[in-house]
Amino acid sequence: MHPHQETHGIGTVAVEKIPGRIVEEQSLAVDAVSGATVTCNGIIQAAAMAIQAAGADPADFGYTAPAPKETTGEVRPGSGPLPEKVPKTGSITVNDAKGRQVTIETPVSTYAVSTMDVVDFIVPLKGKEAFNMLVGTGNSGGKKAYDEIYFPMFTDLQARVGIISEHNAPFDLEMILNRQPDVVIVNSAMQAHKHILDIEPQLTQAGIPIVLIDVPSTVDTSVQKTIALLGDLFGEKEKAAAANAELDGLFDLIRTKNLSARTDKPSVYYEKSGYSEIYGSTSGSNSSGWGALVAFAGGENIADAVLQESGGGKSGGKGGSQTLDPEYVLQADPDYIVLSGINNLGLGAKPAAEAEFDIINRPGWSKLQAVRSKQVIELMHEMNRTIFSFYPCLVLAKTFYPDEFAGVDPEALLADFFDRYTLIESDMGVWQARLQ
Repeated sequence: MHPHQETHGIGTVAVEKIPGRIVEEQSLAVDAVSGATVTCNGIIQAAAMAIQAAGADPADFGYTAPAPKETTGEVRPGSGPLPEKVPKTGSITVNDAKGRQVTIETPVSTYAVSTMDVVDFIVPLKGKEAFNMLVGTGNSGGKKAYDEIYFPMFTDLQARVGIISEHNAPFDLEMILNRQPDVVIVNSAMQAHKHILDIEPQLTQAGIPIVLIDVPSTVDTSVQKTIALLGDLFGEKEKAAAANAELDGLFDLIRTKNLSARTDKPSVYYEKSGYSEIYGSTSGSNSSGWGALVAFAGGENIADAVLQESGGGKSGGKGGSQTLDPEYVLQADPDYIVLSGINNLGLGAKPAAEAEFDIINRPGWSKLQAVRSKQVIELMHEMNRTIFSFYPCLVLAKTFYPDEFAGVDPEALLADFFDRYTLIESDMGVWQARLQ
């Protein structure tokens, strides 16, 4: 048991090394320990105060006082007071999305997430408390849009929530330790789990467990598995079951059509972030990306044959992600083109008079069947890994099979889901765009 409160392997290294360096060099201008800058600065400042109390000038020992922070009125994330924690009365052991057995002390009072959109999985379970309990988030998952909408609703949110990671980047261990969440919930999309597991030993030492979720590991089930897992974690099994029954019903609108068995599937080409001179990546049906959504909605993905031949995807299957030869796309002449990552779509986006589709200016593309018939559609790129992933599935299925889904209104179903399972309305964002 250490007499200080630093985490072994991080703060303790600073505690053990910095005083010795000060004594050895007879100077306060010593190098900080990597990964523990805040702790090091605190030790150096404490030494400076002790020297001053002894009647000497810390400047004579190379000390430079930190410059006073400018009062710009800007709120520093992670600087605000933390929520008061409820005493722990038990624990729960869950199997997370990567098959790890994780034990969490309960009840959970605070949590951190890898991306801001993970909060949407918790709101159906905790309502407004989902935001009151949040103490850390990654700086992605549409965070800027969430800030604009939720900061006015929760006035202490901006200061309370620390930024624990940038987009698809290593996690800030010191910020996590500063915010002391009861659990860190990390979506394995974009390999975020690898970054968080790099610091798992330090978090374990600090008593902060990691729970991994995986959306979209499987198009029509991974959201429900995540909600069930979080329902156990937050002690809200009944609310989780109710939300999952709703989601199962929405996916059943497609599942019951047995689209995979159809022999008249339309051909589809998917591309991410493409422009006239920039060819973006595609993905296959066995991927965990948009190629899988195309297949679930009954499209015949033209990338599958290429990815299968090249050995891309899971276990040499049809998945993976790579750029297709432009000539191959022209020869395949798809019935539909599905895009993501081009226009400004998502929460907080404003409807545009006409979406930009510079991609159609590529050589030969004006002759493609999909372009001539204006069957070019873009969907919000991140939506396939959100709680709303049923929506792009329904949009694509209705686009591919308008007669089969004549009675299905994806916009109305999305609006209803927002109304009952979020704190906002679906018209506070734009979710799709089409070539006019």
